[in-house]
Amino acid sequence: MNIFLTLDSNYIYPLCVLLRSIATTNPDGDFDFYVAYSSLTEKDFEAMEEALGKVSHRLHRIYVDDALFSSAPILERTSKATYYRLLAGEILPENVHKILYLDPDVVIKKDLSEFYNTDISDYAVAGGTHLYGFAQKINLLRLGMKKTSDYINAGILLINLDNWRKVTDLNGIITFISENFKKLVLADQDVINVIFEDHMLRIDERRYNLDEKTFRVHAKKSAGNKRIDLDWVEKNTTVIHYNGKHKPWLEKNYGGKLGEYFERYKNT
Repeated sequence: MNIFLTLDSNYIYPLCVLLRSIATTNPDGDFDFYVAYSSLTEKDFEAMEEALGKVSHRLHRIYVDDALFSSAPILERTSKATYYRLLAGEILPENVHKILYLDPDVVIKKDLSEFYNTDISDYAVAGGTHLYGFAQKINLLRLGMKKTSDYINAGILLINLDNWRKVTDLNGIITFISENFKKLVLADQDVINVIFEDHMLRIDERRYNLDEKTFRVHAKKSAGNKRIDLDWVEKNTTVIHYNGKHKPWLEKNYGGKLGEYFERYKNT
């Protein structure tokens, strides 16, 4: 199984929790981790190896020269590292055809095989949304996307690299950013949604990209047959995502309902 990670040194601690969660819930897995970075140290990579423990794995270091984005306007509130996942088609080996991208602020609580084996032969990416109703419509309108499209969260992406490379390349991405940066409120997530709009499979975010907001939306009676509770999460959810400004490793009294999963894997 191929896993794609991009980060800087500020996210080493939560990344190691992510890696421990993978090793714990997928003890029979065989993983190739591709880590794109520009500022990690030898100590950081040693911490990753320790977190993975004895699970079968190989850790591939992919150094990214920030000069690749020298001609692209970068939003003031984001770093160039934010854009590294856009380089999937450029920096990952040609013999890697499918890969699961994970943000470092994620924990895995079930076997990843079912998710990873999702058929995306006709798509470039698969992802789940964190926007509903009016918020979804506003983002589609802001970016000029079709009303029938879904705006997905790019923190968890299953990627068909063969199709990704057919859709775009680094020059196309740089050109798009340069021409549209004023409306790229959500940085590379906006880029991915627009470029891959017609090559995207919607997955069930309740199972494969559950954040606190999505849990609150689907815990309401108005969610109907999509309603969930913590028992449902325990039985069915594979990926928990701690996106947004509130993080369980930064707050002593984390107020979210899903913080227990970070606690479960931080010391295993």
